[in-house]
Amino acid sequence: MKMKYISVVLLLLFARGCDFYSTSLWFFQEGGMEGEMNPLTRFFNVGWNGLVAVNILVVGMIACLYFFYCFRYKRMFPLKGTPRNIFEFASLTYFNRPDRFYYLLLGMAGNRSSLFAHFGFVMTRTIIFVSFLVTIHNLCQYYQVGVYDTFRSIVGRPHFVIAGLSLFFLILTYRNLLVKEYDLYKKSVQEQALAQNVE
Repeated sequence: MKMKYISVVLLLLFARGCDFYSTSLWFFQEGGMEGEMNPLTRFFNVGWNGLVAVNILVVGMIACLYFFYCFRYKRMFPLKGTPRNIFEFASLTYFNRPDRFYYLLLGMAGNRSSLFAHFGFVMTRTIIFVSFLVTIHNLCQYYQVGVYDTFRSIVGRPHFVIAGLSLFFLILTYRNLLVKEYDLYKKSVQEQALAQNVE
């Protein structure tokens, strides 16, 4: 687990470095800030140093949450109920009830330790994916790659495609995490039942 954590965090740092390098190709040109799509620059006029500082803060926080998932997270097995699917499992994990999964959309969770652990797991992978996606976009646009220019002319706004792919990846990663955790839960229940039968 230790090597996996180190590998993922190093990949996260590398991915963010690639994103920053590809962004710098545009950023320091005359008028480069005007074309920057990062909301901090676009809406709040944050410069390069500000972007670096914010990214250090965000990546550091995500790495800490992923560390918590890997080494400190205690799963609450058995749950206070019997889930029938991953959504009921997540609801029981976060709220101790099987019918509260939609509360996540409202930004509420009773068991914040589970939510933070899952957030760390999902966001490390999502940020890596998005960083490489944005890097490819920036490099292809800067070096005027013909195939990518054709793609841009077809879709019109590649940023919407990038945002859609990023959201899809985040949802898929979160679903796969819930499936993995649900399988661990079912295995734990089976082991407890076997232990009771032996006794």
